[in-house]
Amino acid sequence: MPRNKRSGEYTLRSGSSAVIFWIGAVVLGIVVVVPLVSGQWRVSAFAIAPALLLVWALWIALYRPAVRYDSSRAVVINMGRTHVLPWPRVSRVRQGIGLQFELVDGGHVVAVAVPPPRRTGNVASFFDRRTRPVQDVTRDAELLDSVRVAAAPGADPVASHWDVVPLAIGVVLVVAVVVEVIIGI
Repeated sequence: MPRNKRSGEYTLRSGSSAVIFWIGAVVLGIVVVVPLVSGQWRVSAFAIAPALLLVWALWIALYRPAVRYDSSRAVVINMGRTHVLPWPRVSRVRQGIGLQFELVDGGHVVAVAVPPPRRTGNVASFFDRRTRPVQDVTRDAELLDSVRVAAAPGADPVASHWDVVPLAIGVVLVVAVVVEVIIGI
């Protein structure tokens, strides 16, 4: 649970997803650089836009999703959508396939970035700092629920919004790939 530069803010994220993102980014970087080094400028130029699109897809699906929390709120960052959940608006936090924040008004938000901790002994558990014994799979939910209980009362509303900038970057990259394929044929 790394602490951010902001005072008292922590981040939960699947470590194995972050490792997969970085491996994919390095492999795609090699796909672009190797033809460039060997003098195949056109191949390298043709590979740049698709490689950037794939790195963006890996980033938005595997690395960007997270749960950031402090003493006043939790911020759930999913693929393309962010939810700001003030603790007084959350009635319960529990662990399912992702962390589930049950809201006072009856709604719920699922954080896809925080799956249950992995059992020790599998390959992904080696990369995931959240590896725990099987009986301790609800630790993250219990931790966040205790932060929720200790939070000061407040009247801030739940806010959800689309992540316009990252999604716009993805649209631009898709358009670039389509234009490159049309021109390159």
